[in-house]
Amino acid sequence: MAGRRYPTSEVLLEQAVEESGGLTDFGAGDFREGLDVLLDSLERDGDLDPAADEGVVAVFRRRLVNRLQIEAWYREHPEIEDLPVRGPVDVNGLPRTGTTALANMLSLDPQLRGLRGWEQSQPCPPPELATEHTDPRRLALVEEYEETPAHLKAMHLYDADATMEDSEILGMSFHGQQMTLPVYGYHAWWRRSDLTQTFWHHRRAIKLLQSRRPPDLWLFKAPHHKFHLEHLAAAYPDVRFVMTHRDPGKSVPSYASIVSAILPPAAGERDLKRLGREISVHLREGMENAIAARDRLGEDRFLDIHHRELVSDPMGTIRRVYEFLGLELTEAVEKSLADWQQANRSGAHGQHRYTAEQFGLNADQIREEYAFYIERFGVEVERKDRH
Repeated sequence: MAGRRYPTSEVLLEQAVEESGGLTDFGAGDFREGLDVLLDSLERDGDLDPAADEGVVAVFRRRLVNRLQIEAWYREHPEIEDLPVRGPVDVNGLPRTGTTALANMLSLDPQLRGLRGWEQSQPCPPPELATEHTDPRRLALVEEYEETPAHLKAMHLYDADATMEDSEILGMSFHGQQMTLPVYGYHAWWRRSDLTQTFWHHRRAIKLLQSRRPPDLWLFKAPHHKFHLEHLAAAYPDVRFVMTHRDPGKSVPSYASIVSAILPPAAGERDLKRLGREISVHLREGMENAIAARDRLGEDRFLDIHHRELVSDPMGTIRRVYEFLGLELTEAVEKSLADWQQANRSGAHGQHRYTAEQFGLNADQIREEYAFYIERFGVEVERKDRH
């Protein structure tokens, strides 16, 4: 198309085939639709500095190469098809409600298999337990985290060995939330999309990753799973959900703040008020989806954890999670948890400073719009300006 800023999906697929050394099997699923919608939204909605374009496109191309390599790996190792997957334990909810802290603590238990960022970004070859500590992919991420600016470390916990959002796994199907780009049209499409095929490909990637690195009881952490709980459950019938909760008057502006910090630079001044409105609507619809799905899936699959509990009694909260999951909490893990809690106590990495107003939001108005959520789960409203 004349005048197009970003490449078409056809061009990206051709480039991925070339980059992979001639692999041509991208595997099953509807990834082409997601890629087309994403590229179209980036073309229409994007406000990026042109200097950021190549880095953005390179991520898309890498995800396509990963698809090709996964299919090639399965052809060479067909026994992976028969591997069992236990669980998973799925930590989700509104973002900025304690999902990362809770999941990072659970990641300390060797009974659970976390989904690390470095293995998602390049799944092949799958990691091996004996050598993963010195795996070049892991070391590169450790170095990246060491160089992360202080203001980002004050917003979010960075741990190369903890489970994290499956953005890269879902991204290979181009059915990920994609909050690292201002692609509002894509976000709206994604909220209403059927991710059944996406999560079947997700399971395929998970089996590959566990093939040389046990255990097989998975721990996922992804606030965005709340949008598509039933599609996740279709691929993982034994999933158990741990849902975290906090006052949306706090969590929604906090999420707007962190998204604004991780977006690529804009060509001009970014419209932060539009960003805030889009995020508030996005998260509200996600929670509406989650509540409807819970009613159909059954409450027995869910454990609710409130942010105030996690802050005031982290060890008691963890014990409640273990009881729900039917897992043993060993003395060694309890010691690791106590050490983690001391190292990551509130304010240990700096203060995250933001206001709702800088994103065109008002905390009380958010609470009104999320009243269905506050009432359903008995969420405590935090009237003090505590970030």
